[in-house]
Amino acid sequence: MGIFDSITRGLGSLRPLSDTELADEHEALRQRYVSSGDDNESSKLYDELHRYNEEMTRRANKAYARENPNPPEPRHREHGWYLPNDD
Repeated sequence: MGIFDSITRGLGSLRPLSDTELADEHEALRQRYVSSGDDNESSKLYDELHRYNEEMTRRANKAYARENPNPPEPRHREHGWYLPNDD
């Protein structure tokens, strides 16, 4: 699937990157953002950093869902969550 990965990468998708490549590019982009002096450039870099953060969060949530397929049921107090505990 090399050709499809290169096409999606060319269109701006971050999915074909491995986790280490994503982290490395995120760090390089973050350093460019921090050292940027131009407001217009820093605004564009901030938006790009947000894209990277969303992809990293999506991957972390997907990994968590794989590791914990059956989350525990929420527990409620005997008389409801809105009542005080001093019975």
